[in-house]
Amino acid sequence: MRSWSMKAMLLFGAVLVVQACGSDEEEVATDLDQSQVVTEIETTDEQGEGEASSQPEEGERSGDVTERELYLMDQYGYVVPRTFRFPPNEEVLKQSLEFMVAEGPVTEHLPSGFQAVLPADTEILGVNITEDGTAVVDFSPSFEEYPREQEEAILQALTWTLTQFENVEQIELQINGHTQENMPQGNTPVQSLTRDIGINLEGDAPVDITASRANTLYFIREQEEDVYFVPVTRRADRDDNQALAVVDQLLEGPAIQSNLLTGIRSGVQLIEEPTLEDGVLTLNFNEALLTENSGTAVSEEALTMLTLSLTELEGVNEVSYQVNGTQALNRSNGETLTEPVTRPVMLNRGEF
Repeated sequence: MRSWSMKAMLLFGAVLVVQACGSDEEEVATDLDQSQVVTEIETTDEQGEGEASSQPEEGERSGDVTERELYLMDQYGYVVPRTFRFPPNEEVLKQSLEFMVAEGPVTEHLPSGFQAVLPADTEILGVNITEDGTAVVDFSPSFEEYPREQEEAILQALTWTLTQFENVEQIELQINGHTQENMPQGNTPVQSLTRDIGINLEGDAPVDITASRANTLYFIREQEEDVYFVPVTRRADRDDNQALAVVDQLLEGPAIQSNLLTGIRSGVQLIEEPTLEDGVLTLNFNEALLTENSGTAVSEEALTMLTLSLTELEGVNEVSYQVNGTQALNRSNGETLTEPVTRPVMLNRGEF
């Protein structure tokens, strides 16, 4: 298990801070050029029968811009959410996709080492949302011109970007109006794509899929002065207490070959099983969780990894942290953690 370096610890505060209930979050995101012109998704009259007219809920709004996540690819091939500020636009799905096109409007705003996943010159011919929550995306033929080895990353980035919106449950792909059953390069099936396809899948999953469960874990990448959280889908033996299984996997740390880091130090253990009540998951750790300020405070990176990973579980809205039964924990930033912690609305904010 590899821990986060001191350099990354010093940089952490500029990247992401886990929010306690009711706390304010500092706005730090990349501003996209508000003069960019984006076309609209077809309205109800143009969609035809059986297609819903409701538009997805927007992300966080700040003044004249809207914060939204794009899933991009870093230099190691990981698909990673990065938060950007967008000019207001009612047609958010199409706008998001247009900013995922290589050599497109997002290019000058990309963090170092990151790239957009859609092939250059790809046009978004239309995006319709059906009544069952399917986002039907029609690409121009240039969509087919991607490297075979990037096929899974493209599917993951598309699916996770579009399903961040409240009324999008799954994705259907078209090319020039023709529904695709398989991707053009690697023949990957693409009917009804959901987040169940996973993201950044680890290769050493259990053989018996029926006896295992896929969990989304968050680890850390450090690239020069950029520090960000990476989601990883890991299959593990099925456990009746899924929250316990997630914590155990986080304590195990990232795969050795992954180039990822952990913010949870060795020796950390749960002293009792997690309990879930009314959406609040309670975790009671030993004192090894307190690694900051001479062993008196919990680190922000550990809180973030745990909170991001555990709120991926169904029914978990908040996480209450305790050490030896004490809930009022000191944080490394000097504050006292007295309330359950909520998931940040947007991930990996930063000035690029």
